[in-house]
Amino acid sequence: MANPSISPEGDTITPIRAFLDSGAPEGSAEYTTVVIIHGWGWHSGSFKRLLPFAKQYNARVVLVNRRDYPGSDPYTPEELATAARLATTPDSPETAAEAEAFMRDRAREVYNFLADFVRRERIPRAQTNAGGLVVVGWSLGSVWITALLANVRLFPEGDVKLSEYVRRVILYDASFLCLGYTSPPGAYQPLYDASLPDTERVARFGSWITGYYAHGDVFAQGASALEFCDALTDPAPTATRMTPEDLAETTYAPVQGPGGSEGLIARACVTHGTYARQKEGAFYPREPVDGASNWGDVEVRHLWCDRSVWEMPWCVKLFTEELEEARKVGKKPRNVVFVRFKGANHFAHWDLPEKTLKAFLGNETEVE
Repeated sequence: MANPSISPEGDTITPIRAFLDSGAPEGSAEYTTVVIIHGWGWHSGSFKRLLPFAKQYNARVVLVNRRDYPGSDPYTPEELATAARLATTPDSPETAAEAEAFMRDRAREVYNFLADFVRRERIPRAQTNAGGLVVVGWSLGSVWITALLANVRLFPEGDVKLSEYVRRVILYDASFLCLGYTSPPGAYQPLYDASLPDTERVARFGSWITGYYAHGDVFAQGASALEFCDALTDPAPTATRMTPEDLAETTYAPVQGPGGSEGLIARACVTHGTYARQKEGAFYPREPVDGASNWGDVEVRHLWCDRSVWEMPWCVKLFTEELEEARKVGKKPRNVVFVRFKGANHFAHWDLPEKTLKAFLGNETEVE
């Protein structure tokens, strides 16, 4: 299957690339292109089960790998050195600005990929409920979405006016960390469990993040409704039902270990408040520079899975409350449509691929 991020001569156009691509549905002139950006450790191969359903829903599914993952460019030594320094440097106005600029570069990479894809593949323009681009960021990938929304106003449009193509962006099961919120008392995350050796943290994370959890009503009860540690035994965690071949085709260990880019970038952004500032820029948009667009007409959806790990329902509770309070005091945030995926865990795209694709494309506010 052709990689549209590489020119016919083999020259790299963008440092992030399509890892898998279902291709355009034959005979359709108004199909929707769904571009998906993956999360921590599990690359876009984990979305491959969506591909067989693309034609049925008049969609093209494009699975993008971020930098440092298979098929895309590694970070340069200079970029990694910057992330490592920021991860261990106390916060200051200068370091905060540097961390924000680092993520602005990531946003620019996504923007350039989308523009190049539109140009090369000649995808249909956006219509009300068809055509154009639906851009999805899953889990940590939602940070790339908020970075894009926050910074797009700074990117003058060239021959491809992305504002005419992008009709929806989706934060798919984002963690509270991705929007700069704080964790509740007593919360647990195996990657930060000091009692575990580094190798065990990564192994434990795979089972924990793919489990199904029986939370209570987080909106009414707050943090006391959340199950922090104990996943259900039925259904069993997704990772325990995957074959060794499945895991080899969907995960990438080097980025997760000590000194890996995922941890360095995440620590840098948490230390310097980057995720919170990105949220402000993304959802309280400012006027664009000349020749750019702030994507004010682009629909924003937050799709959350109610049996995911506690980080995701906690994010939804805090985010909905923030937007409600903002409107009460006269602010004008973007309109965000919250979509509840009932009975789904953090890996709905693996366990429930058809329903997941329908959720990306549909207009429902509840998926069952």
